[in-house]
Amino acid sequence: MVFDLSTVIVLMCLAAVCLLWWKAREAQERALRAARAYCQNLGLQLLDECVVQGHWRFGRNDSGQLLIERCYQFEFTSTGYERYTGDVVMRGAKLLSISVEPHRMS
Repeated sequence: MVFDLSTVIVLMCLAAVCLLWWKAREAQERALRAARAYCQNLGLQLLDECVVQGHWRFGRNDSGQLLIERCYQFEFTSTGYERYTGDVVMRGAKLLSISVEPHRMS
């Protein structure tokens, strides 16, 4: 079977899109696990059992490698009545930070 250049380029672009989607899902699953563990350690309840991807940008790690930095939002409660938001920041597959807004303690 012989492929011309345009077919090869289309296949490479398709493979790149699939790889980006795969890595995004992997990062989202890691962010969810991190948010779940963070809430459990603080005695908070993670609501909806999900994280939602917000913005993303390019960032560099300690060795200067260019990686995608993704920010995910999640909601939690401390009292069972009020919803609060938190953020998980991932750079590549590494957890960068988790922050939650000020909330009422029960």
